[in-house]
Amino acid sequence: MADLLTVESLFTLLMLILLQAVLGFDNLLYIAIESNKVAKEDASKVRKLGIGIAVIFRILLLILIVKLFALLQGSLFTIPFAGIIEGHFTLQSLVTLIGGGFIIYTAIKEITHMLTVDHIDETQGGARNSVFKAVFVIVLMNLVFSFDSILSAMAIASTQDA
Repeated sequence: MADLLTVESLFTLLMLILLQAVLGFDNLLYIAIESNKVAKEDASKVRKLGIGIAVIFRILLLILIVKLFALLQGSLFTIPFAGIIEGHFTLQSLVTLIGGGFIIYTAIKEITHMLTVDHIDETQGGARNSVFKAVFVIVLMNLVFSFDSILSAMAIASTQDA
């Protein structure tokens, strides 16, 4: 218990809080974008459902990743070209790489969509997404965003233990 009140532990806690605040902002931004794609009367319901289900899934994902953390650290394969490129991949690095690629793809797609003329037409009464689709996309993106934030938090916490 005394180890929790050290300056190093409090600094790690502060870093974790700041990390979660920064990484949680992208979730809020995405929820705002998706809730604007449904009818105005459904936007509040989409936000509440999306956030509620996403929080439950994030907690379950955290428990799952903590239980599988030992497996995430084991090397899956190595790239052995000495002098050219060397390295090893873990399940953690592959999950982060795939999740990051998906986030970049989604961001580029959204920015492209927002910059097109079609976007202007949609906001002026075009077809809207269903509540189910909007909530599904919010929860899916929250899971993707959660991988990065949970794995980053675990990396910060594990360096404090070392």
